[in-house]
Amino acid sequence: MGHQRLGTLPRSKLWRDVVELIDQRADVEAVAAATSLAAEQSMIDASQDATVQHAFYLMAKIPLAAREQDFEAELGRLGIHVANGPTLTDLVCGVMGAIDSRTQQVGKRSDYGEIAQLSAAEALYGVIGREMRDLFGVDAVATKSAIAGFATVKQFAVLARDFFARLTRRHINYYLSRELSKHVGPGRRFPSVREHRVFEDALELHCREATRVIKEYSGEWLSKQNYEGGIDPGKAGRFVSYASEKIRDELRRRRNARVA
Repeated sequence: MGHQRLGTLPRSKLWRDVVELIDQRADVEAVAAATSLAAEQSMIDASQDATVQHAFYLMAKIPLAAREQDFEAELGRLGIHVANGPTLTDLVCGVMGAIDSRTQQVGKRSDYGEIAQLSAAEALYGVIGREMRDLFGVDAVATKSAIAGFATVKQFAVLARDFFARLTRRHINYYLSRELSKHVGPGRRFPSVREHRVFEDALELHCREATRVIKEYSGEWLSKQNYEGGIDPGKAGRFVSYASEKIRDELRRRRNARVA
């Protein structure tokens, strides 16, 4: 992961405030609020990253492709190459490869892109996998049917929200992971690894709750755009930018509510 190349937090006043809150044993909401404030410009940059936008484009198109007669051919048109009768694992591997190919075309691999690639893979595997009784035993027909089910307003909203929740969490962790590990041990913010894990779980929940707003309109967006000529990379990119703005607004609202 790209965030592993980041040795320490940036040295700005906002990031020093984050470290101070960790030292003061502040709760997860306070740390998350300060981190989202410090990372706000970074979140804007990430939403404009070509690989991030392409990852979401593929996620929006895959369920629609599964509704077509020749699923594999439709995936191929998206740059996702799989064998006939792909399993969910085959599909996720194909998506990872398609994102890699897109990154090579753009000519620039960013940490944001790597975060989005992993978030997309985890969302597809986790959300669609929950719809299957046995991830490794479902036949190709059942797999295709399960994937096609996420082309509905309700189901795509779940998939999109999961993707953006993972994206937000990984983005914040991009900065926090190395710093938090320095505060584990006797007499520190996290006396043991267990407390550190509890904090990270709470941070993940915070990010998931902050992305609830995405669920309110993402499914309707899919339906509307598909009806009005289909989804293309430009439409998907604009959605990512708008979704990022809505998430930042929600994080800001939560931050201001704490101050008030």
